[in-house]
Amino acid sequence: MDQALSLWFLLGWIGGDSCNLIGSFLADQLPLQTYTAVYYVSADLVMLTLYFYYKFRKRPSPLSAPINSMLLFLMGTACATPLLSAAGPVAAPREAFRGRALLSVEPGSKPFTRQEIIGFVIGSVSSVLYLLSRLPQIRTNFLRKSTQGISYSLFALVMLGNTLYGLSVLLKNPEEGQSEGSYLLHHLPWLVGSLGVLLLDTIISIQFLVYRRSAAASELEPLLLPS
Repeated sequence: MDQALSLWFLLGWIGGDSCNLIGSFLADQLPLQTYTAVYYVSADLVMLTLYFYYKFRKRPSPLSAPINSMLLFLMGTACATPLLSAAGPVAAPREAFRGRALLSVEPGSKPFTRQEIIGFVIGSVSSVLYLLSRLPQIRTNFLRKSTQGISYSLFALVMLGNTLYGLSVLLKNPEEGQSEGSYLLHHLPWLVGSLGVLLLDTIISIQFLVYRRSAAASELEPLLLPS
């Protein structure tokens, strides 16, 4: 695992998910976005823990203690953020989910509050980290000329999840008095972070196809040679 996965890919992923979690709270995003953000951060911490476990299992390093401390700090931050948000001012009750009315009249724009602006900026940082995180993994696969050690199910499910995640945001109707343009603007960083990475994940999928086929051909070549 420590050879197949790029550390920068994992760090960029957990950085994007952490910013996604904080930005979702501050920018008053949909509950689904907040719940999935908490899960993403938890899953990232597990993957990072496994990475460093296999990295230093046979050769202990003095960096292992600081790394474990950093992981514990990130986990504590992820767990404390929902509690801090719940302790803040009580928001108005949310309207039930309604399907998007494609022919609805544009009622107006919803202005950004200061807290939403901060959340929007953090969400934008999250989307940039998501996009950049794929590049080190694409480079690692290219240099190794192999995807052995990586589960394609990880990327396949990420692509499916991001597609459904983005569609769930797009298909929700704007709040009363909010235009569709204003609604999309408020959710733009999260749409870019979910739908924008599909192209890069498609490149990784192509790498899986090409390198697995090359590996299969290499294994068959000795069998086809005349004895």
